[in-house]
Amino acid sequence: MSDNLTQHQTDGDHDRSRQLSMQSTDSHADIPGVQITRLLGTGAYGEVWVGIDKNTNRQVAVKFFHHQSGVDWQLLSKEVEKLVSLATQRYVVQLLDVGWDASPPYYVMEYLEDGSLDQFIKATDSISIQQAVELFHDITTGLTHAHNKGILHCDLKPANILLDADRRPRIADFGQSRLSTDQSPALGTLFFMAPEQADLDASPDQRWDVYGLGAILYTLLEGSAPNRSETDLKKIETSGGLKKRLKSYQTTINNAGNPADSMLRPDIDPPLRQIIRKCLAADPQERFSSVRDILDALQHRQTTRDRRPLTILGIFGPILLLAIMAIFSSLWYQQAVADAELAVRERVYESNAWISRHVALSVKDELRNYYNIVEQESSQGELPNVITTILGSSGLQNIHADRQPWVKLTPSQKAFKDDPQRLPLDDVLNRRIQHYHQEFELDKTKPKIASLFIVGPQGDMLGIAFSPGEKRGPQSIGRYYGYRNYFHGGPRDLAQDIESRAIATISNTHLSRAFQSTTTKKWKIAITTPIYRPTNQASQADISEPSNHGELIGIMAVTVNLGDFSSLKNDDLIENHFAVFIDGRAGSETGGGQSRGTILQHPAMDELDSTPEKPFQLSAKQFRGLLQKKESLYRDPVGEAGIEKYRGKWIAALEPVLLPDETSSTWNSEKSHLKILVQESYLQATLPIRELGRKLILEGIFAAAVILIVVSALWFFVIRKFSQPVGKA
Repeated sequence: MSDNLTQHQTDGDHDRSRQLSMQSTDSHADIPGVQITRLLGTGAYGEVWVGIDKNTNRQVAVKFFHHQSGVDWQLLSKEVEKLVSLATQRYVVQLLDVGWDASPPYYVMEYLEDGSLDQFIKATDSISIQQAVELFHDITTGLTHAHNKGILHCDLKPANILLDADRRPRIADFGQSRLSTDQSPALGTLFFMAPEQADLDASPDQRWDVYGLGAILYTLLEGSAPNRSETDLKKIETSGGLKKRLKSYQTTINNAGNPADSMLRPDIDPPLRQIIRKCLAADPQERFSSVRDILDALQHRQTTRDRRPLTILGIFGPILLLAIMAIFSSLWYQQAVADAELAVRERVYESNAWISRHVALSVKDELRNYYNIVEQESSQGELPNVITTILGSSGLQNIHADRQPWVKLTPSQKAFKDDPQRLPLDDVLNRRIQHYHQEFELDKTKPKIASLFIVGPQGDMLGIAFSPGEKRGPQSIGRYYGYRNYFHGGPRDLAQDIESRAIATISNTHLSRAFQSTTTKKWKIAITTPIYRPTNQASQADISEPSNHGELIGIMAVTVNLGDFSSLKNDDLIENHFAVFIDGRAGSETGGGQSRGTILQHPAMDELDSTPEKPFQLSAKQFRGLLQKKESLYRDPVGEAGIEKYRGKWIAALEPVLLPDETSSTWNSEKSHLKILVQESYLQATLPIRELGRKLILEGIFAAAVILIVVSALWFFVIRKFSQPVGKA
């Protein structure tokens, strides 16, 4: 199916066309003032002939309606009326004469021998951006005149745009056009028709023509109609009756996305692409509201392009002048700038140090909230009984008897997940995590929990609940987690398959080392606390003293994504001034390549589609300098890894995060491994100094120019004086 067909021909139309093709090339008509010369083409209702206007000796096109019974004379009359109203417009094919009372009836229009825009596009390998925009501008201008007269075309496509001898476009075929006051629908051509137009109950809207204009511009640049593919075309044509085909077309366009985003030409400038995007938006509310708005956008684009040389001159001119001034004043200028930048750097560092202390204290307060949560949850009265039941279950004993490597999920572990003796624990955990999730949704300052789980005394995962929206990885129920730092409290994770009986568990509430989620690759921490079976009628809340401890029956843990700490989302911290989490543990860690100076949370991690497999890492020299407060300048590893906005130098201050039971920072003996690094762009911080330097250079150049002018003027008068002939003073 051709792009240029507004509707299908019926079998009857094909028969009439065959009959017409067998007729003589004689027009059998006499048009006053016109000499018929040759047949141009035939259609369902008649023939189009080329003739010569006897008065002006120019070629004209004459359309005869031989098959009058099939013509909707009312619609044809309206089309002629609209052409008459646009007769003075250069951008519309001109109507020259009408003979309704003749036999056969006819009307005469100007003949444009360069053919249609559709033929031009097919015959041209690549249309330049400038030529495409010029054609588009003329078409849009012509359509603006039509809209000003209340005429909507409703079937814009390259086949309905003719080219005159100067290759200037003329709008033709107003057969589907409507007045702006009309309410009757008008169907256009597939892939040039706005999706909402493909509805037999739709009322005409000038945004239909906006879409058609965008489709023409897209075709000029790409060579084919937007969103058109043979697969979609076949799907539409085979979907059933007219209403079903229209519905299929609407669905195809609405689901295809904006064609401007998938244009292949690299030379399309962003303003022009934005014009195409706003024309071809599937939602009419997102399009230009009128054709006049398109002309305004084209004018704005051209004005911006015209101003580009002045903009470049305004940028590079001062730079050149500054360079000249720097040659003569580099010594004192560089020293002055260096001194001023050092002063700013010290001031910014002091400010960042204060902010980092404030953020670290805020993180400490948030950690205290998580400590309170895990301690409160571990003291729930129903937990000991639920856990004790699980510990005595045959399902858990089967896991212990069939211990396999960590990566292998055994049949015993799979069965344990659905063990009826274990499921009540899931109910308790899910109920509690839903409670905290609802609190967070109501108040974003509340703690945000990623997961809540319980590990048995031998390191087996007994139950886990995830916050809504948190991604879940492979089954963890029944797996061995005794190697984790949050279980044994050691300085690092151990080998995954080490026997749990060889490991001592934590005895108090504990902050784990940061670890990466196996599913999301985000860095997390776990706050864990032991759960004891009460003895001597003591409740779980009464076992804070060692003398009250009963038998250890499990470890409860709350996990938190480091990116969910509200302290790092302070609105006062802007794009070039923010805080990040740093792993400050002493020594090296082997888990996942993690080591001292690893960046655990950074604004870039929220911007990236996926977390890099290799963590961002401060060099040992950088970290040591920041740690010892001997260096405040550093290069962000995120920027060094290729993320442009974080490249360059930063002024940074490092501060440890204290645990809730710590009262002061000792740097060498703090229990928490987390560090807060607050960094500010060095270039942004020293911008006022550089601006002052540029001002001084400009003033120096101005002074030099004044001196040069004065000296030149003096030399001019001196030379002129000495050049005069003797005796003429």
